Amino acid sequence: MKEENMGNQKNNFYFVLYLVGVIAGLLLTLLATWGDLEAAFYGFDRVGGVRMSSLSCPILMNDTETSTFSIKLSNSLDRNLAPSIKTDVSMPGAPISNYESVLLLPGESKKLEWQIGPENIDLDRFIFVRAWSYAAYPQPDREGTCGIIIHPFGISGATITWVLVIVSLLGTGISLYKMKQAGSLDGSGMRTSRYNLLAILMLVGLINSFIGIWLVGVLILAVSLLVGVISAGFSVKL
Repeated sequence: MKEENMGNQKNNFYFVLYLVGVIAGLLLTLLATWGDLEAAFYGFDRVGGVRMSSLSCPILMNDTETSTFSIKLSNSLDRNLAPSIKTDVSMPGAPISNYESVLLLPGESKKLEWQIGPENIDLDRFIFVRAWSYAAYPQPDREGTCGIIIHPFGISGATITWVLVIVSLLGTGISLYKMKQAGSLDGSGMRTSRYNLLAILMLVGLINSFIGIWLVGVLILAVSLLVGVISAGFSVKL
């Protein structure tokens, strides 16, 4: 009886650890998706263009820190390339624009960075960025947007981001391994499938948080919510 109680306590602990890991990962997905979704409908000029996948922004910042966003430009041609770059960054009144020309030698890549800080906060809790690369034959116009969530805590946004990443990966990984090892999850049952599916959705959401495709984030959150509700319903019936 004592060993059985200890086994149940361990299973309960690993179940809670699993929930903490999944919630941490989906929380980061929610924050990243929220910021990027807001940026997509912010007051930037609507001009269109191929998605700029190299645009990189922080997911979180606090209201006093400064950070940077960046883009990476590459020239795969056998001649010089001179693209022009326009960046728009939110301000309380209207976005501020910056123009820059870059010379890329054949085969060369360059990373361009711009600083953002408290002066760029708009709508109380966001910093919005848009980067635009004008067409330089044969490369088309490229456009990217991102939104950074401003949190009220006194620690850096990067610290919170990586804590959530580590907690989510370790929490789900260790708990799934231990529950399968203890036999509380069988190899092919519906319960195991739901646990694995939520973990996979969480992992894809984490990856997408750094890629910044808000539509994918919305789909992941919606499916995760559906799987969570179904799992809770089965648990209540049991």
